[in-house]
Amino acid sequence: MLSFNQHKDAFASWSDDQLVSSVVDGNQEAIVYFFYTKFSATFQYHIYKLLGYSVPVADLVDEFFLYLYEDDWRRLRTYDSTVSSLNTWISTVSYRFFRDYKRSKIDLNGVVTINEQWDTMRKDWVQRCDAGLMIDIRTAIDSIKKDRDRNIACRLLLEDREYADVAEEFGLTIDYVYTVKNRILKQLKKTLKEDD
Repeated sequence: MLSFNQHKDAFASWSDDQLVSSVVDGNQEAIVYFFYTKFSATFQYHIYKLLGYSVPVADLVDEFFLYLYEDDWRRLRTYDSTVSSLNTWISTVSYRFFRDYKRSKIDLNGVVTINEQWDTMRKDWVQRCDAGLMIDIRTAIDSIKKDRDRNIACRLLLEDREYADVAEEFGLTIDYVYTVKNRILKQLKKTLKEDD
């Protein structure tokens, strides 16, 4: 029987799709590797930046595990390797989860002040976070030729803005913003595949 370290070495050579499939299929070693080895540093970075370790890191990672596991891994099944790397996807999803956790569980109880340094934290995350810095997303966005489409991509993919807000800002319909996003995703797919 293989030890966990041997499994870990094997997982490290797997493609993103292989790892996700193994987690979704219930491979316990793959699940442990996914949450507590491969992406552990990313989770810890987000938690530190958002919460300053005011809650136990392991407990929050467990919460994130349950979030992805819900409805038979419904959220994890949305991962599409043709659109982004798993590093970028998990970093984005986990960042949003921990951010929302901070807002709903901590800020509402008055433990931490909401959004006092939100813009600074967001920029810092985009510039420094390991793999989750969304470097590949930023590179793909920068390759978009039209200024307006590039700005829309930034709002939707980097600033996590709502479609309605973006449509209002640019004087567009929500349907048009959806259309632009679909066009952007095709461009991202091409750019990200070139980066692999």
